[in-house]
Amino acid sequence: MVNYMKNEFKLPFYLAFQSIRRGRKWTLFLTIFLMAVAFINLVFISALFNGVVEGSNQQIKNTMTGNVYMAPKEGQTSILNREKLLGKVRNVDNVQAATSSFQIPAQIKKDARSGSWPVLGIKPEEYSDVFTIPKHMLAGNYLSLNDSNGIILGRQIAGGEGAELNSTSLKGAKVGDKVIINYSGIEKTLTVRGIFYTKFTQTDSTAFITDKALQEMLPQTKGQATMINIKTLDKNEQKVYTDVKSVDPNVDTFLWTEAAGLMKSVSSSFTSINVLMTFVGTVIAAVTVFIVIYVDIINRRRQIGILRAIGIRPYIIVLNYVLLAAVYATLGVLLGSAIFYFALVPYFQAHPFSLPITDAVLTISTTEYFTRVEIISWVAIISGLIPALIVTKTKMIDAILGR
Repeated sequence: MVNYMKNEFKLPFYLAFQSIRRGRKWTLFLTIFLMAVAFINLVFISALFNGVVEGSNQQIKNTMTGNVYMAPKEGQTSILNREKLLGKVRNVDNVQAATSSFQIPAQIKKDARSGSWPVLGIKPEEYSDVFTIPKHMLAGNYLSLNDSNGIILGRQIAGGEGAELNSTSLKGAKVGDKVIINYSGIEKTLTVRGIFYTKFTQTDSTAFITDKALQEMLPQTKGQATMINIKTLDKNEQKVYTDVKSVDPNVDTFLWTEAAGLMKSVSSSFTSINVLMTFVGTVIAAVTVFIVIYVDIINRRRQIGILRAIGIRPYIIVLNYVLLAAVYATLGVLLGSAIFYFALVPYFQAHPFSLPITDAVLTISTTEYFTRVEIISWVAIISGLIPALIVTKTKMIDAILGR
């Protein structure tokens, strides 16, 4: 009796193996390929939306706030003794770099065009250690340390063809043009050294001058800052934030998420869309797999009828097709993973999706990946189970005759 049960238990595996070994190879490959496509569809959608959200978050950190930033206490207009504070911050564990800036809401004028935009006084070398502005120069050059007569403009200030906010810009300022900045009646004429374009509108609506140029215009700003920006080592934001908060109780300290503003809503929207598209992808995968396996089973109705006629129990036949579906799913996931990680991900790393807010690449966490593996596995098993149950419940003679 025990041996009989063992042999009966082995039978579904034997039938599944023989079905794969004796089946048409091109049919097997097509089935596995369709499973791979269904899996890639699930993974690709999540990876794309994750890439957009991650890219947007990186834009905030790399062009506007850093990982952690410090600002004046409420009621104060600036941070005093910035160099002393920067020295303390740089000594905190896991701080990779820190810089400061002084922001003034200035009017920028070129010929008959003018507008009000934030102008930041910076130390160019320090600033480039924290931010990626120098890597996004659309024209001209980044600021040099002792340049007291230069300015770089964001694309939304310079304007011109292709600028999203061209109607409120300087309508095509170019490298070498003279512009006048005015703050509280104090004016300074500067030469446009470069134009940058980060694809992050808030940053691209900002202008930069050197700390030296700002002090010549407003001597009272010497040694002061309106913001301290900190770049941390990977995965240490929260710890650095906690440590930096205790450095100086006279300033406020924030994580970059506090400045996300509108991007929080955008990220939340993308997350919601990701969930919806994952559901749609799951339905598509289920339908695809069901059709593939159902057609396969229907084509083997006569074989199933003969197996039942020689005494093979229906549950063994059902388990056989469940095992086949599991094999298809496993091989499909392996093929889909190989295509995704060794073809699609490297391709989009080299050629990112160019979106108005960021250049997005494919990003997916280990947890999300295995969740989708689990989804496609259950979809395949259920898709193998249902048609097998349907066929085994038909009359034996009808199955043998293919009716």
